[in-house]
Amino acid sequence: MTVTRHLVFTYGTLKSGEPNHNIMIDPNTGSYELIGTGQTKEKFPLIIASEFNLPFLLNDAGKGHRIFGEIYSVDEQKLVALDELEVHPTFYRREGHPVEMTNGEILKVWIYLLPTWKEELVLTASEPMPNYSSLGSHGRVYVSRYNEEIISRKLGSR
Repeated sequence: MTVTRHLVFTYGTLKSGEPNHNIMIDPNTGSYELIGTGQTKEKFPLIIASEFNLPFLLNDAGKGHRIFGEIYSVDEQKLVALDELEVHPTFYRREGHPVEMTNGEILKVWIYLLPTWKEELVLTASEPMPNYSSLGSHGRVYVSRYNEEIISRKLGSR
């Protein structure tokens, strides 16, 4: 039986060393293999915004930077887990885009992009950046999903 594999580009909290990388490496959510690193062929605005300091890749091609990230080969089960984390297609939308690997190879990969946003998000966001780190010099430390849920319950927004 052939297992369908999908190439996924991670640019935010799913990257190695970042807060949600445990979801990528959890064998209970499917299989994965790190293919390598690279950057988007197109420029996109990558910002940090909201009270949870979330990285957002805005679907506004041509603006911002070529974004650095990791390319993973994942099975269908892992793709479903990633879709759930990213609330695809309701919140983020998974789209196919070309990425240039460090070795120069071009791959078409899935990338999670924010399709629409309010201007307020951009006005209160960090400056666009080419490479996300939750502990970067931007000073906007990521608020974990667990903490998001607790805060949301306290605020009555969920």
